[in-house]
Amino acid sequence: MQRLARFTVEEINQNAIALFSHYDELRQIILRHLSPSTATLFARPEIKSDNQTVEWYSELEGQPYLLSNSEADKQQLNKLNPIIEQRISAIEQLNHSLASKGEITQEQSARLSQLVEGAKHNTKQIFVVNNEPVITGWGLGKKAVEAPAPVAPVASTTNKHRWCYFLLPLLLLLLLGSLLCWWFNRPEVETLPQANVEPPKIEEPQKVEEPKVEEPKVEEPKAEEPKEEEPKVEEPVKEEALPETVEEVKPAKVCRQNIIPGESPQMAIIFNNASAMRYTIKETAESIARFDKLRGYGGVTQKEVNYMRRKPNRANAAKGAMLELLKSIDSNIDIGLVELRGCLSKNDRKSAKSYGIFSGEQRAKLEKQIQSLKIRENNVPGIPIYEGLQRALKLVDGKEREALILFITDGNSDCTHRNECELLSREIQSRPKLKVNIVQINSPWNDTDCLAHISGGQIFNTLVSTEEQLKELIGEATKPMQVEEVCE
Repeated sequence: MQRLARFTVEEINQNAIALFSHYDELRQIILRHLSPSTATLFARPEIKSDNQTVEWYSELEGQPYLLSNSEADKQQLNKLNPIIEQRISAIEQLNHSLASKGEITQEQSARLSQLVEGAKHNTKQIFVVNNEPVITGWGLGKKAVEAPAPVAPVASTTNKHRWCYFLLPLLLLLLLGSLLCWWFNRPEVETLPQANVEPPKIEEPQKVEEPKVEEPKVEEPKAEEPKEEEPKVEEPVKEEALPETVEEVKPAKVCRQNIIPGESPQMAIIFNNASAMRYTIKETAESIARFDKLRGYGGVTQKEVNYMRRKPNRANAAKGAMLELLKSIDSNIDIGLVELRGCLSKNDRKSAKSYGIFSGEQRAKLEKQIQSLKIRENNVPGIPIYEGLQRALKLVDGKEREALILFITDGNSDCTHRNECELLSREIQSRPKLKVNIVQINSPWNDTDCLAHISGGQIFNTLVSTEEQLKELIGEATKPMQVEEVCE
């Protein structure tokens, strides 16, 4: 927890001080029904022993930044305002819902209303911590609402100049009269009946050429109009030439995968199936880190746990993405599968299971095996990375043939406290064609990044919130398996 700001408390802020004493109570109500990011919107107030100073703290980690009145900060605030309003609105709706059901007392409902209203006071400051907005100074000062001021002069000016509205019909009549005079007093309009056949279609897109400048030159436009029609006759000729070029493309090229028998690349999938894969992909890495921290202290309810495990979760989303991508990988490429189960103890040596290598003819069997994977419980923190890497290395070559190990994980560390980075450093000496690509699903940790760095692989940790986004992320990680096509 880090301090963001310090305020001096005045005597007029006694109501706010009373509200501050119920901060933890209100926070628990919010966390019980809403996401943790909604609760962290309001910084934690702490009254110091002198009863004249209040300090504001945030549980978010990262460098705090106070938004000022600069143009850059105003632009950033404009981007954050919809998020702030959405979270405040969620608290208002929650307050109304719980109060109507009798799940909170009238006093608690009033405090929630006071909390929301406090976010609109003129003493508020907005910090940005890890791209998340945090409000300090809420509840102090006065409500900053001055909207009625600009409305009054508008109303008064309309009353003073209401007579202007009576001039509008007269102006319209004058305009109509001038148009009628112009219509009936232009003699040359009747001398152009031939222009009604084609020119209107030409003149419509060229409204600039309608002025009277053209009226005296009746014969000249007639000579120019056929010239304008001539290119139109040529255009269909050009259009006829287009199908000829299309016909040339019609013969389909014969394409084949540039794979030499016995030299096709290999891939092994290490699939993390420990309990952390139950978390939803709808939550950010920071939100999950805060939840795990609170859960370690025993400060969460089962309802909050269920909320963090709502669908779609990491495991199901990753399995669905892999099943789709397997269809696009050439059947000549063998694919192995290793499952990381939860560790039962720090000395556990049987927490990773290898399902072997699957040829192209066994691709349906591999898909069925991935679909049947179930999330495992663990008794100790972490996942069996070291053991899983050992088993994956037995499935691929990396010496004579290109090999890719795809590691789908939550970024957690090894539960047996063995160094998987040292293991790969030894193996990579004799396997120059081996790479490890890592897909971290909204992970707040990066304990396995060394595997990609050592092997020259890549880390894919872009924030995802939908199954389609995760599919794209895993698709990028499997690009080395997209074999070059040779077309003849």
